[in-house]
Amino acid sequence: MSDRQQEFIQETLRLVGRSVGSSRLAFYSVDDECNLYNFVCRQVPAELHRLYLRGMHAKDPLHMRHLSVRPEPVLWLEEAAGGVTVDDFDEYRDFIGRFDTVDTAEMVFRHDGRITAGISIMWTSSDSGPPPDYDRLARDLQRYIEFNLPFVFAPARVVPGRKARSLFHLTPREAEVAHLLCCGRTNSDIAMGLGIGLATVKTHLIHIFEKTGVETRAGLVARLSAID
Repeated sequence: MSDRQQEFIQETLRLVGRSVGSSRLAFYSVDDECNLYNFVCRQVPAELHRLYLRGMHAKDPLHMRHLSVRPEPVLWLEEAAGGVTVDDFDEYRDFIGRFDTVDTAEMVFRHDGRITAGISIMWTSSDSGPPPDYDRLARDLQRYIEFNLPFVFAPARVVPGRKARSLFHLTPREAEVAHLLCCGRTNSDIAMGLGIGLATVKTHLIHIFEKTGVETRAGLVARLSAID
């Protein structure tokens, strides 16, 4: 993520946080398969974020995999409860509660009809909480941010596709690593997102580079993009 993108997101999170009385926020980009990446967090406990990426995201009713079929630009946790089982919802509420998160909502940003990014808004017991006109205010902020995002972030592409995986004989895990790399994630991000060690990520990249005949990350992106 460039310095300009980082600055835009940090200012956006500050604006949203001050406006809705929330101290914890997280921005992220969304690819064509509703995977989340490019996280920028504000006062989100590192352990909460780590555990979320390691598996709790699957129980989150506000994950973009569930929200992709809903038209609302802003949703509360309770409003999205039907997207997961009762047991998963209860487990997720208990999970965020362990980190003093008393409520949460999600802003959804689309471009050309596709979800490209989101912001998680989390309130703690120490926050002032959402103002009385939260719904109107949140929707106004969502429209403003959604309008400006395309000027800062280019929509992510899904790479590699089936043709590239077959052509270069990538294993399923190598394809996952290559996909995340092409989304702009660092080796550390890939390791955390897939729940594997950093050394394992590096080994996968060596094999991917050998199979695709490139020597750099930029070269891999160019090679895979040209295939599909």
